[in-house]
Amino acid sequence: MKKFDVLVIGGGPGGYRSAFHLARQGKSVALFEKDKLGGSCLHRGCIPTKMMQVAANHYVTLIQESKDWGIEFDAVRLNFHAIIQRLQRTVSILERGIQSLLQTANVEIIHGEAMIREPHWVQCGLEDYQGEKLILATGSRPRQIPSWELSETVVTSDELLLKPKLPKSLLIIGGGIIGLEFACLYAHWGVPVRISEIAADLLPSQDAEVRQILLNALQKMGVVLELGVSSVHRQDEELVLIAIGRKTNIDLAGLQNLHLQINQERVTTNEYLQTSHPDVFAIGDLTTRYPYAHTAYEHARIVSQYLGGASNIKPLNDQIIPHVIFTSPEIASIGWTEFQARQTSHSVKIIKKNWAANSKARILGKIQGFSKVIYDGISGKILGCHLVGPSATDLIGEACVWMAKNLTIEEIQTVLHPHPTLSEIFDYQEQEM
Repeated sequence: MKKFDVLVIGGGPGGYRSAFHLARQGKSVALFEKDKLGGSCLHRGCIPTKMMQVAANHYVTLIQESKDWGIEFDAVRLNFHAIIQRLQRTVSILERGIQSLLQTANVEIIHGEAMIREPHWVQCGLEDYQGEKLILATGSRPRQIPSWELSETVVTSDELLLKPKLPKSLLIIGGGIIGLEFACLYAHWGVPVRISEIAADLLPSQDAEVRQILLNALQKMGVVLELGVSSVHRQDEELVLIAIGRKTNIDLAGLQNLHLQINQERVTTNEYLQTSHPDVFAIGDLTTRYPYAHTAYEHARIVSQYLGGASNIKPLNDQIIPHVIFTSPEIASIGWTEFQARQTSHSVKIIKKNWAANSKARILGKIQGFSKVIYDGISGKILGCHLVGPSATDLIGEACVWMAKNLTIEEIQTVLHPHPTLSEIFDYQEQEM
C-alpha cells in the first residue's frame, strides 16, 4: 500500500490547487482524476464557453457594427469548426500547464477512478493508497430531467460543447445562468433560441434593475422567453438544451462509505472545510451554494493552510464572493442587492452611474447598462456593488477589494482612475440617490 500525507480526489480547480499548495509545503500528495486535469471548468464549463462567447462577440460586432466603424466587406462567413479547433487547442495548452505545475511540485498524479473504502484508504485500479488526510473535490455535473432522455438532439451543456456544428434552432429548458449564457451565445450566431423557465422571473438573486436590462437585451436579440411555465413542449427546434442547474457528485467515488453529514446534496463542513470526520475535508461544488471555480480556489487556500498548520486563517465569507454572468451584456455583482440592503438597514444609500456617461464606453459604442454601489448612510460601509454592461465581469474585481477590505464610500471616492477607461465607472463623486 502506497502511503501519503494527503489524498485528493478530483483534479478540478479546487482539487489540483489543494494538491499543489500542500505539496509546496513539503507534504506527500496523491491526486486522483478519472477524466482530465482541470475538471468541468476547463473542459466543459468556464473556459470553453467563454472562448465561444468571445468568438460570438467578434462575429456580431462584424455583422452589426462594422459599417459604423467605416469597415466594409462583401460577406462574413462563420467557420464554426475553426472555433471548436481553437477552443480545443487552448484547453489542451491549459491542461498541460496544470500537469506541469503539479509535476514540478512533486504531486503524484493518478489517472483513474478512486474508490473510497475508509477515511484513510482509497483504491484505484489494482493499487491501494493510504492517507493521513483525505480531501474530496469531486465537483458536480449537469442535472437531467427524467422525462427528457438525453440523445443526439437532447443534451446538457457537456454534450452541447461537443457538437461540431450549430443547430438550426435551439430550445433551452432553464433560464438560469447556464441557460442564459448559451442563449446569448447562440442568438449572436443567428440561431433562433427559445427559453422555457418554470420561475416567473430571470435571475431572481440579481438586482431588479440589472435583470430588466438583461431582459430588454434578450428581447432585442430575438430570444423568445417563456417564464412561469408549468410544462415544456418541444416545437420544431432541432436541438434541446437541458440547463436546470448542476448536481453535486456525492454519489460518486464511494463517498457513502464515509457516512458524512450531508444537507441538500452538499457535504456539511466547518469554516475550514472539515467534514463530520476530522480527517476528511470537502471543497468546491461538493460543499458550497456558490459552485464557482473561484470559490473552489479559495477553498483550496483555506484547507491547505489549515492542514499546513497556519494560524489566523481567514475563512471564506459568502458575502464577498463575486458573481459573474457572461451574458450580453455582462453582469457582475458582489454583496447585497438593493432589496436585500433595504430589508436589513434603514440608512441605505445608493450611487448609480450609467455607461452612457462614460467616455470609453462611448468610444466602444457599448453604453447599455450601469454600475450601482450600495452603502450604509451612517457608517459609509459598502454593502454591495452591481454592474451590467461592457467588461462587467473584469471590472467587478475592484469592488471585490472594497468588500474584502471593508472600505467605506469615502475611501473609494478618493481613488483616481485613468481617463478614458471603463474603470471610471467607479468614480463615485456625485451625490447619492
